[in-house]
Amino acid sequence: MLNHITIGIRSALAFVIPPIVGMVLFVVCLPLGRRRATNLGTAVVCWLGLGLAGIRLQVDGESHLLGRRPAIFVINHQSGTDPIIVASLVRRDMVAIGKHELQFHPLLGPLMRMFGTVFVKREQGLGPKVLAPVLPALAAGDAVVLAAEGRRSRDGRLQPFKSGALWLAQQSGAPLIPVVLHNSGEVLPAQGLLMKPGTVRITVLSPQPATLTTEQLRQVFVDALEA
Repeated sequence: MLNHITIGIRSALAFVIPPIVGMVLFVVCLPLGRRRATNLGTAVVCWLGLGLAGIRLQVDGESHLLGRRPAIFVINHQSGTDPIIVASLVRRDMVAIGKHELQFHPLLGPLMRMFGTVFVKREQGLGPKVLAPVLPALAAGDAVVLAAEGRRSRDGRLQPFKSGALWLAQQSGAPLIPVVLHNSGEVLPAQGLLMKPGTVRITVLSPQPATLTTEQLRQVFVDALEA
């Protein structure tokens, strides 16, 4: 019982404190430039969020993350913790793509808008019309992070992939880098409310050709998850 209460308290702190600190830090650092303010705010939000929740990262292939800008980082989506996990890996100069509803969240919404998140409606999918506004960010040397499945898996199993990531790679010429999340659903299941302490295993793969089909890209993730 005590352990459950402790996890609940840590989860609440991890949900509430990082966004507030991130927004304050962004405003304070904005005179240094929006990019610097966003980078610093992102780093602090990730450090606080993962630390308060007791989530550790075990990363294989981290070298594929460093120094690659512009880049398209594509993930499999298991958990509500995935955005902060991937942001802590990518670290700087990034644009995230989030679902439309998140911009109305009382804490995450303002923070994500400050950080330049591109919000999309699920019913619109991840097609060219939706993703076209992201192309200028790639042209400016930023990284883009998006979920290949378009939405979080409810049972942890890999869903069919959308074509958005491949389209962005074809249009921009930026490398397409898979970030495979093995067990993030264990620290926060799709229907869960509490973040459990634990270690999330991550495999960052080498850049993939934009000429792949969506099924071939999905198979890259399947192979990494089964390895």
